[in-house]
Amino acid sequence: MKPTQALVAIALVASFPAVAQPPQHGGTHRERARTFLVVRIADALKLNDQDAVKVSSIVRASDERRQGLQQQRRALEEKLRTALKKPDAGAELSQLISEGNDLDQKLALVPEETFHELQKILSVEQQAKLFLLRHELQGEVQRAIHRRLGSSTHPPTRTPESGAPRKTP
Repeated sequence: MKPTQALVAIALVASFPAVAQPPQHGGTHRERARTFLVVRIADALKLNDQDAVKVSSIVRASDERRQGLQQQRRALEEKLRTALKKPDAGAELSQLISEGNDLDQKLALVPEETFHELQKILSVEQQAKLFLLRHELQGEVQRAIHRRLGSSTHPPTRTPESGAPRKTP
């Protein structure tokens, strides 16, 4: 078995617990994207099987953290919409906005935190290669998302009041 094939097998095995769970919104695509990311990193850094499994675990934990934060943000958006309908909700709105800013900051830090977690298991040379690979991986992920969304360059805008997609002329 070639090293790349072994890494694909490891990444797939590492993703079995999530596949066994009922699929959530985008679960299948998420697993494939996660597997692609792990295989890409493992191949570029020439990781052994043990380190590839560690990378898979770190990427999975990072993705789960991001999903949790996104879920919290959606719930907060709902609270904001409800509060906007109330008269004299200034203090409540201010608190919700502050919470939203904190959530957005935590979401923005997830990739950086993931990189730092990966650094802990990598040699200095592998860290340097990962640093150089990061930008390339970000571009690949963005292109994959755009292809999945139908090559739209921008996601649909949503109205602040309802959260529904805004109709474009």
